[in-house]
Amino acid sequence: MNRIVLWILIFSVVVAPATATPKTREVADEDVDRAIGELKRYLYAQQKPDGGWGSWHPEFDADGDTAIAVFALLEAGESPDDPRMKKGLAALVAVKPRRRQAYVIATRIMALSLIVAQKKNSPYRDQLVRDVAWLTKNARRMQGAWGYRGADTNGDNSVSQFALLALWEADRAGVKVDSTLIRLAERTWIRRQRRNGGWTYAGQANLVEAKTTTSMTAAGLASLYLCQDVLSNRSGPYPTQRNAEKAWRYLAKNLKPDFHKDEYLAFCIQRVGLSSGRKYIADMNWYALGAAEYAKPVPSGRRFRSKWGPWVRAAFELIFLARGRLPLTFNKLQHGKEAVWNWHNRDIANFSEYMRRWYERRMRWQIVKIADDVRELLDAPIMLVSGTKALTFSKDQWNKLREYTLRGGVLLFVPTNNNRPFINSAKEALEDLYAEQRELAGGYYTLKKLPSDHPLYSASGERIRNGEKVLPMYGVSDGTRLLAVVCERDISATWQRKRYSSGGVDFRLGVNFLFYATGANALQSRMRPVFIGKDRAAKYSAKVAWVRHGGNWSTQPYALNYLAQKLRAENRVSLDVTVGAALTADALAGHKLAWMSGSDKFVLKENQLDALEKYLDGGGTLFVNAVGGSREFRRSAELMLERLFEGKDVFRGGASSNSPLMTGKCGKFRGPIIGDLKRTKAWVKVSPEAGSPLIAYQYAGRIMAIYAPNGIHDTLDGHTAHGAKSYMPKSARDIAANVVLYAMMDKPKPKPKKPATEPSTQPSTQPAPTTTPTTTKPNG
Repeated sequence: MNRIVLWILIFSVVVAPATATPKTREVADEDVDRAIGELKRYLYAQQKPDGGWGSWHPEFDADGDTAIAVFALLEAGESPDDPRMKKGLAALVAVKPRRRQAYVIATRIMALSLIVAQKKNSPYRDQLVRDVAWLTKNARRMQGAWGYRGADTNGDNSVSQFALLALWEADRAGVKVDSTLIRLAERTWIRRQRRNGGWTYAGQANLVEAKTTTSMTAAGLASLYLCQDVLSNRSGPYPTQRNAEKAWRYLAKNLKPDFHKDEYLAFCIQRVGLSSGRKYIADMNWYALGAAEYAKPVPSGRRFRSKWGPWVRAAFELIFLARGRLPLTFNKLQHGKEAVWNWHNRDIANFSEYMRRWYERRMRWQIVKIADDVRELLDAPIMLVSGTKALTFSKDQWNKLREYTLRGGVLLFVPTNNNRPFINSAKEALEDLYAEQRELAGGYYTLKKLPSDHPLYSASGERIRNGEKVLPMYGVSDGTRLLAVVCERDISATWQRKRYSSGGVDFRLGVNFLFYATGANALQSRMRPVFIGKDRAAKYSAKVAWVRHGGNWSTQPYALNYLAQKLRAENRVSLDVTVGAALTADALAGHKLAWMSGSDKFVLKENQLDALEKYLDGGGTLFVNAVGGSREFRRSAELMLERLFEGKDVFRGGASSNSPLMTGKCGKFRGPIIGDLKRTKAWVKVSPEAGSPLIAYQYAGRIMAIYAPNGIHDTLDGHTAHGAKSYMPKSARDIAANVVLYAMMDKPKPKPKKPATEPSTQPSTQPAPTTTPTTTKPNG
C-alpha cells in the first residue's frame, strides 16, 4: 500500500496547475494554422488576372515569382482543382524554358511532382517529363551541377540545390532519374566543400575570396542526404559521413537564432532538418523557433519585406510552416555512440518514403535525445529505440521513457542485427519499469509475449501469418493499449535496405505499428495538445476527485493535466486534482467534481454508493466515462447509476442542444459550443451516427451525474488507441471542459426524494429538463 500511496502522490503533483511546468515552445498548433491561412490569403490576393504573380522587383523574372507561389500553395495543401490554383498552374505551365530559367523549371518540377505523385494520370505528367528532360540535358557531362541557364560545370550551389531537389521530387512522382547523374552531383558537392565544413554560393573552386554561408552549407548538407537516399541502402557509416559531420560543426558554430529573418536561409534549414531528421540544429528547435516568429500575431497585418519581393518571402515562409509540420511517424532515440543507435542510419527515412509511395501519406520523422523535454518527444506516436549492444540507460532516463508512454507514446525496441544482449536488457528493464502502476491496476503493466491474434499483427488490415513465430514480440499493456514493445527481429535492417518485396512482412509490421499507435486515425501535425504559450493567471480553482475503483481507473494518468492546460488557457480555471480519491464521504467532501473513468468491469459496495449519494446530495457532480467505449465498464457504470438513483425522482436523458453541457454557458463561465464532434474510425465504422455525447441525470434543474458511454478521458492527452470508440482529442477536450465548468456553477442543492406512493394532483414545480429522454442504449 505504501508504494500505491507514493504513486498517487507523484501524480497528484503531475496534475497540478499548468504554471508548475516550464514552457517547451512559444507557439501553439492553432497559431500555425492561423498563420498558414493568412499566408495563403495573402498570396492569392497578389495573384494577377492572368493567373501569374508578376514580378515585384524589376531585375527578377516574373516567372520565378509565379513558380514559387504555386509551389508554396501546393505544399500547404491547396487543391490543384481550386479555380485559383488552376489559373496559377496554367500560367506556370505556359512558361517556356529559355535563358536564366533553371530556377523556374526546377521549381515547376517540384510543384508538378506534388500533383503527379497523388494522381499518376495527371494531365501535368507530360509537362513534368519534358521539364526533367530539359533539366538533365548535358547534366552528366556537366558533373551534376547547374547554373541559371541549365546544366553547367561552374553553376552555383543555389541553383544546383534546387535542381537536385527537383529531380528528387520527380523521382518520387514516378519520373525515373538516372542514378549516375546523382552520383556525379554528390561528387561535385563533396569537391566544393570548404575546409571549414561549409559551402559558398559560387560553384567555382578557384574563387578563394567567396564567402562560406549558412544557407549554402545547409543546402550542401541536405543535398548529401538526398544523394545518400538515392544511391545507398547499406548500413553503417556512409562514405560522406565525415563531410556531413564537418558541415554540422559549421552550422553549430554559425547558425544564429534569428535565422528566420532570411527566408531563403529558413527554407534551407527546413530542408536539412527534414532530410536529416534532426529536431535540433545548433541546439535550437529550428521549427519551433521559426514558427514562433512566422506565426506571431500582428494586428495591423504582416509586411513581407525582402530583396526578392514580398510574395516571394511569403511563399518561403509558407513552405517552412507547411513542410515543417508534416505528420511525424517515428522518433528515433539517440543514445551513446552513433554506431550503436544509428547503424541503420536511413531506416525510418526509407520507411517514411514507403508510407508515402504505398499509402499516399506524406510524413516525416525525427531524431530525439533522451535529454529532451519529454513533452516534445510526443510529437511522434512511436519512439524507435535500436542498438548493437545492451542498453545502459540510467534510472532517470528509463523513468523519462516511461513518462513518454504514460503520456500516450509507444516505445518500440528493435535489436540491430538481432543483438541478443540488447533484447535481454530491454526485457529486463521493462519487467520492473511499471512496478508502481502494476500494483495499482493488478494484472496489467506486465511484460508478456504477444499472441498471433494481437492487433499488431493485423492493424493495417492484412494479417501477418504465424506472426508469433515470424516476428516474435513482447509487450507491456495498461489494459487499453500497449505502452512498450520488444521486437526480437531486426525489422530496421529491411527498411534500411529497401527490401520492399522480399522483406514485405517487416514493412507491414511497421505500418501495423503506425496504425495501432494512432488507432488508424489521421496523423496530426503534433501528437499532443499544446496550450503552452497561452498560459494565463488563474482566477478560479476547481477541486476534482479522480476516483479510485476496481475497473482499471488509472489509465492515461496525464489526461487531466492536458485538460487543466486548456481550462487555464481559455477560462483562467486551475484544476486541483486529488488522484486516486477513495469512495468515502470524507475523501469526496469539498470537491466540485468526482471524475470516474475506467475500462474494466467493477462493482461498488453499499458503503461506497452511500458515500456517492451523500456527495451528490451535498451539491457535488459525478462524471462517469467508459475509456475507449469499453463494454465491460459501461455495463458496470450503468448498473451503478441505476442503483445510485433507484427509486428517486431523477430524470435521465441525453443532453439536449440547449443544455449548458452543450452550449458551454455555465453560469459565469463560457465553454466551447459542442457541435460537429469528431469520432475515431473504429467508432464510426460500427456506428455511423452518434447521438448526444452525454447522458445527464437531473433533479430539480440540477444535473447530478453525467455519463459518457464513449471515450473522452482516453483521448484528452491527444492520442487515439487502436479499436477505441472515442471522441477525437479536440472534441473530447471540449466536452470535458464543459463538464468541469458545469460542476463549478452555482446550483441549488435539493435532496432527491423518493416519489410519493400516491400520484400527485398538484402541478409540477420542477424546471423543464435540459435533457432529451432516452431509453435506448448508447452508441457503439
